Amino acid sequence: MLKFRHNKAKSPLATDKIQFEHPQSLEDVAGLLALKTPVFFYKHSTRCSVSLFAMRRLNMVEVQPGEMWVYIDVVMQRNLSLALAEEVGVRHESPQLILWNDGKVAAHAAHGRVTEDTVEEWRKEHGLAEQV
Repeated sequence: MLKFRHNKAKSPLATDKIQFEHPQSLEDVAGLLALKTPVFFYKHSTRCSVSLFAMRRLNMVEVQPGEMWVYIDVVMQRNLSLALAEEVGVRHESPQLILWNDGKVAAHAAHGRVTEDTVEEWRKEHGLAEQV
């Protein structure tokens, strides 16, 4: 389970700040949804300028201890992206950010709302700021 965890550098957009996990299967996603830590799922389209700007904004996020960040390429991993949408009950969009916490969707945003400010808002709303 979670065999993808050592697969951090596959995305050309990966940065030193956010070390994204890159699930490769539905089983990988199921493993992520079973985690007890907050998981931020970022769905990105390599064909979309809005996604490019969203990624630039997310690169300003300071990852907190205990958080997991997951990158899904909606072009190359369309089936995985759609399966995640169905599994968590959030309509597929891109760019899209979904916060999974305590076994449910705590928050989600798409398009221009995928920003570092949104992440900070969610952390405060859900008591995740500097959570260990």
